[in-house]
Amino acid sequence: MESYGPSSTTYRRFPYCGCYVNVDSSLRFLPRLKVDAHTTILSTTSRTTLTQLFINPHKDKVIDELRYDFPLYDGVSVVGFTCTVADRVITGVVKEREKARQEYTEAKDRGDTAGLLEQSLDAADVFTTSIGMVPAGEKVKVEITYLGELKHDAEVDGVRFTIPTIIAPRYGLTHSLRSKSANWYKHEGISITVDAEMPDGSAIKSVQSPSHPLSVHIGTTSTAAASEEPSLRKASATLSQGSAELNKDFIVHVVATKIGEPSAFVETHPTIPNQRAIMATVVPKFKLPAQKPEIVFLCDRSGSMTANITDLIAALNIFLKSLPLGVKFNICSFGSHYSFLWPKSKTYSQESVDRAVRHVKTFAADYGGTEMYEPFKAAFEQRYKDMNLEVFLLTDGAIWDQDRLFSLVNEKVAESKGAVRVFSLGVGSGASTALIEGVARAGNGFAQTVGNGEKMDKKVIRMLKGALFPHITDYRLEIKYEKEKLNEETKESEEDDFEVVEKVLDSLSIQTAVEEEEADQRMEKEKEGEKQSISLFDPNIDDDGDNQMPDAPAAVDIKYDHLPKIETPRYLQTPSEIPALYPFSRTTVYVLLSDSTPDRKIKSVLLKGTSKQGPLVLEIPVVNLTEKSTTIHQLAARKEVKELEEGRGWLAFARDADGTLFREKHEGYFPDMVEKEAVRLGVKFQVGGKWCSFVAVEESNHGDEKNTEKELDEFAVLNAQNILNRDFGSRPGNRSASGFGSSHPPPPPPSGTLFGGGGGSLTFGSPPPPPVAEACAAMPDPGLMAQYQAEMSAAACMALPDEDSDDERSGVEVKKKETGKRDREWGYARSSGRRSTSKNASPFAPTSPRIDTSNPLQALTALQTFVGSWSWSITLQTVLGVTSKAASRLTLPDIVANHADKDVIVATACAVVFFKKKLEAEREAWEMLVDKAEAWLDDQVGESREDLENAIGSLY
Repeated sequence: MESYGPSSTTYRRFPYCGCYVNVDSSLRFLPRLKVDAHTTILSTTSRTTLTQLFINPHKDKVIDELRYDFPLYDGVSVVGFTCTVADRVITGVVKEREKARQEYTEAKDRGDTAGLLEQSLDAADVFTTSIGMVPAGEKVKVEITYLGELKHDAEVDGVRFTIPTIIAPRYGLTHSLRSKSANWYKHEGISITVDAEMPDGSAIKSVQSPSHPLSVHIGTTSTAAASEEPSLRKASATLSQGSAELNKDFIVHVVATKIGEPSAFVETHPTIPNQRAIMATVVPKFKLPAQKPEIVFLCDRSGSMTANITDLIAALNIFLKSLPLGVKFNICSFGSHYSFLWPKSKTYSQESVDRAVRHVKTFAADYGGTEMYEPFKAAFEQRYKDMNLEVFLLTDGAIWDQDRLFSLVNEKVAESKGAVRVFSLGVGSGASTALIEGVARAGNGFAQTVGNGEKMDKKVIRMLKGALFPHITDYRLEIKYEKEKLNEETKESEEDDFEVVEKVLDSLSIQTAVEEEEADQRMEKEKEGEKQSISLFDPNIDDDGDNQMPDAPAAVDIKYDHLPKIETPRYLQTPSEIPALYPFSRTTVYVLLSDSTPDRKIKSVLLKGTSKQGPLVLEIPVVNLTEKSTTIHQLAARKEVKELEEGRGWLAFARDADGTLFREKHEGYFPDMVEKEAVRLGVKFQVGGKWCSFVAVEESNHGDEKNTEKELDEFAVLNAQNILNRDFGSRPGNRSASGFGSSHPPPPPPSGTLFGGGGGSLTFGSPPPPPVAEACAAMPDPGLMAQYQAEMSAAACMALPDEDSDDERSGVEVKKKETGKRDREWGYARSSGRRSTSKNASPFAPTSPRIDTSNPLQALTALQTFVGSWSWSITLQTVLGVTSKAASRLTLPDIVANHADKDVIVATACAVVFFKKKLEAEREAWEMLVDKAEAWLDDQVGESREDLENAIGSLY
């Protein structure tokens, strides 16, 4: 999918999944020795543990920092991340993005192994993690666990599960670290296991793959005990091959009886008190008279479509020949530019369809890059306003500015009052599912994908049937609770019982408004007359001490404190607006219940809507799961976070007591309010997103280590062997077996299951299958390792591109820029590769030498964190001329000496005193920096700040 358009094209390529370093401005991937994937499918939901084993092939060079990219399919929620480097296992938790990055940076500065998993701000389907300090010759094992909803595949009338090629790509000689003349290492290949279990009453008819040959066993799973009775509800499929690469997406279809029947489950959270969640799913089966809309086909003809243009033509021909009489239609070709077949859509007739077929025969991948915004905008603007519009997007591409396109679709759908819908068909491997699914969600349609050469006839026809389905925009959910006796003691008759039925969306009005805050503001205004006037010129004011910034943030934790406060709704439904229901397309709705909902057992959920032919209704009985678990909660939280990121979500519909939408009442604050809510959900339920990141930090106790600090004149960079001995030696009790996804090292997960009755080995809460073999099981050929030495000598010390940089990549090649500019943008340290042999070397990781320590003001500005603090590092100590050891010898206030963040507090106070003592002449330039720092110190130690600064003053 290369870009043939101008430099402004929005095209991007799915990045490879793997560990890499940068050599001469090009990415070089560490050898991948093994890939193991184990998936458990429970009805329409999946849980996958992906394990990859890499190696640093250099025998005597440490890789200071490497990157690990993990592109995700849409609808997938990462709930676990563990990285094992040598004998160290680092795990982490979900935290607010800036806070997570701060903790990662501080851990690196301490010399600890750390990991940071972030979602790209430009594309929701790309995650990147940084891993520091990989010892020479050691292996890196990365384990990622993710949950996902399974799509209904119309071609086979079953569920579709996909493992993308990107988890095990063929890097090619230009992308890997091997030489062209040698296969230097031995690998164990790739192993994929898919276990499926259907609910009671369902039987698996087939498990098949249109992409790979499988070994299939019906009646059991890979984790079932040998003595377990066979059951048609269970099946297992495996793929095993010698190469640790996939040449195309791995696709599995599971066809089972009754799998499309409506179902609903209630799950209780194992650790959050009174927290429940509902999942309701349905593949609708009902008929209504077809409409006669306007249909516009947006066809990707960019250069990347070369391999898929035949499939595109085939799909279009099916669409064109299947259109009913009475519709109007048009075809738009797009790439770096776009063109329509006709200025306005034409009525479907023999003449118009013949013209369209002739036009489609001329299709070629000759439109340059991939730009979608303008053709979408044009299709919306030139539509017939008295007709419904159905837009079909057919593409294999991906774009960086997805949010801009989603906003456009959201806006036009809202303006049309539901008259506009968008459907999407992803053609071939590599299309961004975040784009394909996201644009369909925004457009109240649905999306499907077809692999290279995969049959698509049924999918295309059923998508067309969906487009001809009437527009129903008022689907709503109600919750019915079990009957409860009015007086249990008197045992009144059944006639005295009553049911409670609550409308979910009613909770988005009034209850979400915080009247208390507004009342407080009114009271404050009433008291204004009682306040003393403040002189605009007070000669007694001390500029040095009293002119602090009262609103300076004291910590990342309070970054949202200035926003209007709102309560979360009693029922948080996601998606907040239930999309249009289509036959043969699965729809899943989640509800997070607060502790203010009735303390009763839920009986059923009612799905209602209105059509011209009459009311629509479906009552789905609810299965109350007996085992506590987090699966439904995390799926629900991730879907709502996704909604918020794409400009929808419950906040978009929340109103105050007067009925005013919050997005209108708080127009300026609203984007930050959305971010705050996404962070709340991410942290509470431990799911990542655009504004939440996973941070994994090695457990250590630097306070107990002796001889770890040196005076300033002894600072030196450690040699590779010292790092290996100190940071990667065996430390009893420092390993962690817990996974990514809890606020502290989590306990063993509960053995809850979505369907009950199954063995513990088949539940989402069960321990994962055995991981890949330990490091000794896949040792490379020592005789061939030397072929890596030259490249890895450079790679061990090269900087890595920042994931948020604007670099455009073709494949994995990074375009060259001026070295100095790239160094400044990337912000990573370069190492000389020479390390001190001192036994008392500093534990602090070397910071970037690109920070000019000859200019103290600029250096300290660069080192200060968002909240105003500083952390000890070699660069900071060089600028201040004071070591952390010297500062720690001072007699400090008790609150500082016993504080958990003592080192950061002391480092910050040293910087503040340095400004006042050494840079007085530049006060105007730094006083706001110091104001913010002192506000942070006040929040940490209160009135003891002045005593702390006085104590530190003796150092200067």
